Amino acid sequence: MDPAVYQLFAQACPVILAWLMAFIALTVMILAVRGWRGQAGYRRDSLIGGELPGIPLVLMHSVCCGYAVWRSDWLSALVFGWWGPGFLVVATLVLAKRKVDWHRIGFATSVACKLNYLVLVGLFIHHGAWAPVFAYSLWIMHDQVRLAWLQQNADRTRRVSEDWWLPRICYPSFLAVPVFVADFPLRWACVVAAAVVMVLWLWGLLRLVRAGEFFVRPRSYTENLRDIVYLTRAEEVPERR
Repeated sequence: MDPAVYQLFAQACPVILAWLMAFIALTVMILAVRGWRGQAGYRRDSLIGGELPGIPLVLMHSVCCGYAVWRSDWLSALVFGWWGPGFLVVATLVLAKRKVDWHRIGFATSVACKLNYLVLVGLFIHHGAWAPVFAYSLWIMHDQVRLAWLQQNADRTRRVSEDWWLPRICYPSFLAVPVFVADFPLRWACVVAAAVVMVLWLWGLLRLVRAGEFFVRPRSYTENLRDIVYLTRAEEVPERR
């Protein structure tokens, strides 16, 4: 596999990380305002808060997929194709409001996403590109903070007790990457951002445990496509009070 494809992704990471940190700051402000106003209930997810933080990161997969094709690196094109052109196809179907029976492919897509993440992280580490590995974790963990605080959803942490996919430990663990990589882009800003996200995530989970809502599944299985794996057993979902 061509190292240039993976280094291209790494070169874009300063912009991706700055973008993510801007949304982390926005989330902190939202939580501070809600705390000051005494608002602690469920808040419906929004396009700005839910999807925009990860757009540059996800779109970079399409860029790298195209670059890999241009360099005749077909294996890398295949690896980047899942979250690259594959994501664009799904996004088009969703935005066009096309009716898709997601539950028929829910389990398969869930497994594919998990394996694709592991393959990409392994390849980035192999090629010495640590910034994308951290960017994945910052993106995912910021999303977990938003879900825990704004939607009372423990999400991936809860799922460990359901499917025992232990590699999820990589998400919080790789937040420590900037501490150990001396030439990391925006290093100390990333260290601060990672620390803020980690504290808010743990605090949010503690709140859910104390409220008895840690094991409660999401209200909607279409609001977040990450939840389509649950569509096959939606009738089993306990209702929130």
